[in-house]
Amino acid sequence: MSSENSVSFIPHSWFGHLYQRDVNAIKLTQEGITFIPGHGQFLARFRHNNKQLIIGQLSWQQLDHPPLFSASLLGNLLSFNAAGTHYQIPFLSYFAKSHFKQQVELLWALSHQKSLCDLILRVEKATSSRYLRQSLVDKMRARIEREYFRWFPWSEGAELPANIRTALTQLHDFYHWNKADIERLRESYIQSQLLAFAGFFDHVESNPLTNKQRRACIIDDDSNLLLAGAGTGKTSVMVGRAGYLVNSGQAQANDILLLAYGKKAAMEMDLRIKHKLGSDDIKASTFHSLGLKIIADVEGVKPSLSAWVNDEPAKDKWVHDRLEVLIKNESYRKQLFDYFSRYYYVEKSPFEFSTQGEYFEYLNDNDIRSLKGERVKSFGELHIANWLFTNGIEYQYEAKYEFDVSTVDFRQYQADFYLPEYEVYIEYYGIDEANNTVPFIDQAAYLTSMEWKRQLHHQRQTNCIELFYYQHKKSQLINKLEQALTVFKVNYSPLPDEAILATLYELGRVTELAKLFSQLIGLYKAACIDEAGLEKVFANATQTRKAFELLQPILQQYQQYLSAHGDIDFEDMIAKALAYLQSGQYVSPWQYIMVDEFQDISEPRARLVRALRDSRTKKGNSDTSLFCVGDDWQAIYRFSGADVRLTTQFKRYFGHASETYLDLTFRFNNRIGEVASAFVSKNPHQLNKDIHSLVQVAKPAVSILRRGTNEGATKDEPSNNALEQVLNALSVRVTQAVDKLKAKPTVYLLARFWFQLPDKDMLRQLTAKYPMFVIECLSFHASKGKEADYVVIMGMTQGIHGFPSKKITPPLLDAFLPKAENFEFAEERRLFYVALTRAKHRVYVIADMTNVSPFIVELIQQDYAVEQQEFSTSLVQSLFEQINCVRCTTGILKPRVGKFTSFFSCSHFPLCDHKEAGCDECGSPMTRKRFVGFKVCLNDSCAHMAPICNVCGSEMSLRESARGAFWGCKNYRGNNVPSCSNTINTAKISPQQVQ
Repeated sequence: MSSENSVSFIPHSWFGHLYQRDVNAIKLTQEGITFIPGHGQFLARFRHNNKQLIIGQLSWQQLDHPPLFSASLLGNLLSFNAAGTHYQIPFLSYFAKSHFKQQVELLWALSHQKSLCDLILRVEKATSSRYLRQSLVDKMRARIEREYFRWFPWSEGAELPANIRTALTQLHDFYHWNKADIERLRESYIQSQLLAFAGFFDHVESNPLTNKQRRACIIDDDSNLLLAGAGTGKTSVMVGRAGYLVNSGQAQANDILLLAYGKKAAMEMDLRIKHKLGSDDIKASTFHSLGLKIIADVEGVKPSLSAWVNDEPAKDKWVHDRLEVLIKNESYRKQLFDYFSRYYYVEKSPFEFSTQGEYFEYLNDNDIRSLKGERVKSFGELHIANWLFTNGIEYQYEAKYEFDVSTVDFRQYQADFYLPEYEVYIEYYGIDEANNTVPFIDQAAYLTSMEWKRQLHHQRQTNCIELFYYQHKKSQLINKLEQALTVFKVNYSPLPDEAILATLYELGRVTELAKLFSQLIGLYKAACIDEAGLEKVFANATQTRKAFELLQPILQQYQQYLSAHGDIDFEDMIAKALAYLQSGQYVSPWQYIMVDEFQDISEPRARLVRALRDSRTKKGNSDTSLFCVGDDWQAIYRFSGADVRLTTQFKRYFGHASETYLDLTFRFNNRIGEVASAFVSKNPHQLNKDIHSLVQVAKPAVSILRRGTNEGATKDEPSNNALEQVLNALSVRVTQAVDKLKAKPTVYLLARFWFQLPDKDMLRQLTAKYPMFVIECLSFHASKGKEADYVVIMGMTQGIHGFPSKKITPPLLDAFLPKAENFEFAEERRLFYVALTRAKHRVYVIADMTNVSPFIVELIQQDYAVEQQEFSTSLVQSLFEQINCVRCTTGILKPRVGKFTSFFSCSHFPLCDHKEAGCDECGSPMTRKRFVGFKVCLNDSCAHMAPICNVCGSEMSLRESARGAFWGCKNYRGNNVPSCSNTINTAKISPQQVQ
């Protein structure tokens, strides 16, 4: 077979000669294999689906593998596959295999060597000329696998030319690639690009890009997630990557789509690219402008945008107006009243709380009030009050009992409700059917108090209706109330709708609901939920269903309004653009999609991004790369639909992805970083990151000023204003470092809510008083993406406007927001991280420890590297944890001044009305946490002690008798019930310190 025209023949076996006149059965040539027909009854045949057909010639290219010889008694059988068909030629010479096997394999190999070598060359080029994307790896694996099984295992024993043998060795290596081999090839490419574009990366930004920034620019998998910590230079990577793609010839400017979160961010990115790359060709786009472009390209005309797109207040007003029109409808109005009366608040049982203070915090933080505006102490009382109000029954909440039963140590008895027209009291008792109280209430004392009230009403012949928690739990409370009122012939006179409406308007409920509905319209439309989906939302959620029933007619009118005016809104922009992509009516022209601030993305926008990436694949183009930059530690926009899981579970949503990290921050020093990182990383559902700081300092750089709002100036602290106290200290620092400063240092005043910050007039005064600073006020949210030399954090309190906010998200709103994380205050914790990491040099935190945020307590008590000694502080502020309220346990005793004396009362007042006197000797607060069974003055120079009653837990007072001085319980009431007559002999006092 040395000559191109050489020909070989494979003869028949003796059995084949019985049927064949021709001696030979098969002709082998360079071009292929030919079946020679005979003239007798038997012809050269092949088997296909058990049918015998006459065949002529097949080229070697048509054969999937070299033909295979198999011996039998009647001669050799030749088998092979071609174009999906299996062929068998029987009755060949008994020596066919030994004489022709090698020749057949060589002829097949020579015919297929070009495709083998071409594959090897393509693989080598792909692995050296570009980053090895996973999609390409998968395609190559499939092609390599097909080629591998065409050549192996038969080629291992075949005599083949050296060039084919070399190619097969490479094919064998390709086939056995493992993960480490792929990573080695990728790393080799990265290193080559780092070397080739070192000059570009050195000069694209003011400072040379770090190695990790450069790698992030080069790595180019199908989907890429760059996790960039605060101040680590993510924008530099966005600019650098865009420039690298163009400079390396991988993309033209119009191949790149750069998506920014908002219009302002897009403009800033455009300016940055123009300045750094010297080009106007690469433009950043918002998601909404992208949606408009897609719609316009498909429909041939740019859609008309609703005026509400850029005028949220106008939209809010329209919704409010529609709500007011609907209220005129009697049926809708009744639904509205029912909602406000029974479903407005998110009810939680007191049995869900471990302390009374936590329960009071919930009631206070969510501002639980009746329709008359009273702050009630339970949801049972709320329902009673609302029912009495709407039925026109005059009542007084916690009215003083008509007979004076107060004593020196006990205030006047107040029933929960009093109906003055009928002289009927109503008591709502928080017990279940087994007389059990909530865990944080002394059951015996509570039941004793109930009995005392019963006896009091019996003795004074006053009427009292008793209602119970278990009735409320079983939805029997109002029925029981109605039944009880019939006994006293109470007449119902339901308030006119106008009166109820007036009250709702006065409380701001209608305006608040309209604002909620305005926000919900966008969230609902973006969610794209069908009827079945809605039913899932409403399952076991009556409150949500009732609210949605009120929203639904407004939703319908909203969409009708848009349609009538030929307008679309933001949600339509995304939804229509997504529909055109998914239907194939629009195919993305971009090879490289880059998304900034990815942690702020919502699921509809993520769906749009994924559809952009996949639309080219559907049309046969598989070269689209998605590059997302974000930081789950700075995900703070769930309230607008952002879903942090799209970042933390990126691969689950977008498939295989390469993840890279920027862990060197150029903004804040290591001591700020230590506090901020330790604080935010408490959440185990977030991604682990180890952020390092370029700037290293030795001393703590987060300083806490503990100061109450009513504390006066002192010799050490001449200002009674905490903010000025901080700015005074900061001015000293700046003066000492004046030689190092090239410009006025910037100072951000930050708070959770804008109203907690100085107003414009106060800011002007501060600027005038401290001209060495550039002072700016920002909310925590508004500060994201910004930085200052120094940061002062304010508003670190508890309560309805506290931080972290404990206010429950309305269930209807929550139903259409991304699923909340299973970690307490997850987003609020990240928000505090954002605030801390705005500062370059130092953070000051102002905190009143008598009403302080639990975040500050954590910083102080859990060994964070914070500075607590920079400022002097009062006794109450420094020892706050020792003066918890004994009744609710979570409140802090705050100093108050009454008409005649000073005292300490619970920070949860008025829900918790506990108060107590200060030290009898010096007036300082006292604590029960230092000695068992005793209160001790926190003023160490005084250290006065007083025993606590070991029977009822009340304070004891020193009294005189004929036998001398003794300690008597302040709950002593003589013959009245309840009363505690416990006494302690002064000689027997022996305090033991708490371990």
